[in-house]
Amino acid sequence: MRYYWLNFHVSYACRDSGMCCSSGWPIPVERAQVAPIEAAITREQIPLRVVPWLVPDAGAPADVAGTLGLRPNGHCVFFEAGRPGCSIHDVKPAACVHFPYVCLIDQRGVHVTLSHFCPTAAGLLFEHSGPIEIVEGPSPIAAGGALEGLDARDALPPSIDGRRLMSFEEFTSWERAQADTVHVGDWQDDDLQWFERARAAVPAPWSWPQAPEDASGVWWSAVAPSWFRFDDALRCYAAAKMFGSWSAYMGDGLDAVMRTARIATAVLRIESARQCMIFGRPLDRELMTEAIRQTDLLMVHYADPARLAAGE
Repeated sequence: MRYYWLNFHVSYACRDSGMCCSSGWPIPVERAQVAPIEAAITREQIPLRVVPWLVPDAGAPADVAGTLGLRPNGHCVFFEAGRPGCSIHDVKPAACVHFPYVCLIDQRGVHVTLSHFCPTAAGLLFEHSGPIEIVEGPSPIAAGGALEGLDARDALPPSIDGRRLMSFEEFTSWERAQADTVHVGDWQDDDLQWFERARAAVPAPWSWPQAPEDASGVWWSAVAPSWFRFDDALRCYAAAKMFGSWSAYMGDGLDAVMRTARIATAVLRIESARQCMIFGRPLDRELMTEAIRQTDLLMVHYADPARLAAGE
């Protein structure tokens, strides 16, 4: 199996920011991981203050024993167990192993991109300058681990125009050309409509806040003057929305990829305006980073990828 990355992502390594451990997400625990976790608790003398650490879930699939316990603040019990980082890092559940990787698996290999909700992944966008390229790299998880993602190995290649299928070679050439040419420009008149498509793709009972009032006015006064200071980071983010896109196989080929990327750029501009409103200051790197993180929280973790691909 061959693994493909964007060159600015390939150096990713967890830096124990703890964001994935403190977001209040219900993390499923495979039955096969229960014994190793229990052994780690005993061996490492992990001081758990919440019992049980495993919360049963009667509606879970047969291979899932339950979810990791959470503290009242939404933090995973193993994140606040008397030591920095994750106390069961070597035996953690599959969902933890795979975050923040977003993988597309097709006949060409595995295409690995990242959720920039992870602060470490978001930081990589600001550390790169120069050409953006698709390169071969390592497996995102340890050898022998079961890779998760959209498995499209049995699918035909994407449509190029709604009428003709591409060859896989053409698809690869298109992705490589897009990687170093896409960018995120100024506010567009239809950004609010595209933003609403993202909100509409969030399945109940979840939801996403409406765009702030006068988002376009805030954009031009507080965001636009500094926007292109972050052109390198914006180019990287745009490339990450085009590369390894599930929409290529879940929607109408390249049109769906472009549409989903367009939604992401609208969300990013509006979330940038929201951050400036919340903190009452013009756009800076800290606010841009948070806007990127919030954009991927919506696009990668809240929205249904099939709805995004369909443009609903």
